[in-house]
Amino acid sequence: MYTVEMDLDEIEITVLDDTGKYEDVKVFSYDDVVYIRQFNETLNEWDLIQMSPEMYCELMKAWKSPEGAFVTNLTRNFTLPPSSSGSD
Repeated sequence: MYTVEMDLDEIEITVLDDTGKYEDVKVFSYDDVVYIRQFNETLNEWDLIQMSPEMYCELMKAWKSPEGAFVTNLTRNFTLPPSSSGSD
C-alpha cells in the first residue's frame, strides 16, 4: 500500500509494508532535492538518503530497464497540446 500527498512545495509518498515486518518508507520530493527516509529501530533514528530530482527519476527508470549502463537526458520540456484551428 502507498499514499501520495501533494502540497504547494512538497510531494510526500509513503510506502507501507503490508506484512508489518518493515518500517514505512517516505519520499519527500521538492524542486531541488529528494529525500528517502526509513526509521531504523536498531539505531533508534532515521536512515536518510538525499539525491537530486534527476537522480530520483533515473532510479525510477532503472526499475524498468534491463541489465546494462544507461545515460539519460532529463530535461524539463513542457509543451502545450496543439490547438484546434477552427477551420472545419
